[in-house]
Amino acid sequence: MSGIATAVDITLNSLVLGGVFLIVAVGLNIIYGLSRVMNLAHGSLYAIGAYTGYTIVSLGVNFFVALLLAPVIVGIVGLIIERIMIAPMRKRSMIYTLILTYGLMFFLDGLIKYSWGNEPRFIALPAFMRETLPIFGTHYPVFRLATLATTAAVMIGLMLFLNKTRIGMILKAASTIPEMVSCLGFNMNYIHIGAFVLGCALAGVAGIIAGPLTTIDPLMGHEMLISSFVVIVIGGLGSLRGAVFAALLIGLVQTLAEFFITDLAMVIVYMMMALILAFMPRGLFGEGKFE
Repeated sequence: MSGIATAVDITLNSLVLGGVFLIVAVGLNIIYGLSRVMNLAHGSLYAIGAYTGYTIVSLGVNFFVALLLAPVIVGIVGLIIERIMIAPMRKRSMIYTLILTYGLMFFLDGLIKYSWGNEPRFIALPAFMRETLPIFGTHYPVFRLATLATTAAVMIGLMLFLNKTRIGMILKAASTIPEMVSCLGFNMNYIHIGAFVLGCALAGVAGIIAGPLTTIDPLMGHEMLISSFVVIVIGGLGSLRGAVFAALLIGLVQTLAEFFITDLAMVIVYMMMALILAFMPRGLFGEGKFE
């Protein structure tokens, strides 16, 4: 493989990996930014998205239909969790929801094992998505390109929703001045519900697009939760702009590290996180929020 082909492979792989990190981390950021809930069960919801997509596809449904249905189902699961578990704890210290979602993570992991077992699962892709396309001397999988397109579409859609729609602008305002939003007559309970459901749905999107990239297993969400927290720390807690740059940066660093020094890939990522935390505790753009 030529140097140009290798560079193209590394660049595209880093964008794919960073895109999955981004969707999960943005979901976490939205939940925290609007509800001040650090959802430790977010990785398990990501895994449920992958398993839900696998189940839908295995029933003979088109993959693209599954791509639409899985986030909706995960969003409904998020709605149930928010109403039954998160809402009663909302007026308490954040440590209560932290402990609660930590326990919820293990409950959901157990539920996944009970429902689908411990065996690894694989999402069957349409035939054309298993092909490759020649790009600058390399043959790149169509599905990975589709993953890039899906990530871009999700993020563009999310930005348009937050910046161009009335509901989106209310959500943005509620993340910075919730008291003012409440005084204007908007029901903060609905805003909290919407934020939690949206964040969970994004985890579902990431789960189903990551499913064909890797093996689906009950504990797949744990590694993703750690990676998404790294994105949040580097980008700044509650900062969407920081999450975008941090996810792409981590995707690039991890891909380069895995290519050149396989065994130390995550060590390098954690070292980078430690340096950011030491010298830029509010993230790359200084927009991080602390409670």
